[in-house]
Amino acid sequence: VVVLTMIVALTVGLSVVSRTITNLKISKQSEESQRAFQAAEAGIEKTLESGIGSANPQSLGNSAQYKTSVNNPSGNAFILNGNEVVEQDAGIDLWLSDYPNYSNQICSSSCTVSIHFNTIEQSCGTGAGNNIRAGLEVVVLSGVISNPTVDKYLFDGCPGRTPGAANTDSGTTIDGTTFQHGVSIQVTNGIIARVIPIYNSVKVGVTSSVNIPVQGRIIESIGESGETIRKVQYFSSHPQLPLEIFPYS
Repeated sequence: VVVLTMIVALTVGLSVVSRTITNLKISKQSEESQRAFQAAEAGIEKTLESGIGSANPQSLGNSAQYKTSVNNPSGNAFILNGNEVVEQDAGIDLWLSDYPNYSNQICSSSCTVSIHFNTIEQSCGTGAGNNIRAGLEVVVLSGVISNPTVDKYLFDGCPGRTPGAANTDSGTTIDGTTFQHGVSIQVTNGIIARVIPIYNSVKVGVTSSVNIPVQGRIIESIGESGETIRKVQYFSSHPQLPLEIFPYS
């Protein structure tokens, strides 16, 4: 009876101790995870302030540290909006010259800029929804900065859905993302363009026969606390031009 009583008591005691140790471990991991996340966010804020990444770990004095890197999307193949979805009817600016003074306009003689969208094959509906294939409106300002030319394009991969829209071509793969549809426009002395998805929000990629200027900054910050690592990525675009400028240019 004594031995059985001791076994039962020991089993209960070990169970309680095990549960307590597990709870303490979970609590510590949660605390370290939160601390690492806050360190990563602090790295984003510091980099936004200074504009410079820090490859070497920066200590925060609370057993946490961070390191950051900065990537400037530009060149002849990249994804707009920091690889995030571009909102339907709102769109995003595609800079064809250097921010903020519109210098170094691309394509002194005509060149081709291609825009790619729709990462999966979707249906040709007209209402908003995840399964609706997006179309694209592109407004391009080019020429003399004080008196630019405005060219408007409308593209749709669904024949007959959008009156006046041109058909799309097959897409391409950019940074590991495969696009189903693509369109090409001719640009001469480009200043800036607004790319506006219609019918649905969608990722938008750009390829070009020439290098396109920097579109902003992608900041990646890694926070560490104990054995926990958290990563935060933030896209800081150039200030967006008011959307009203484009329809009434």
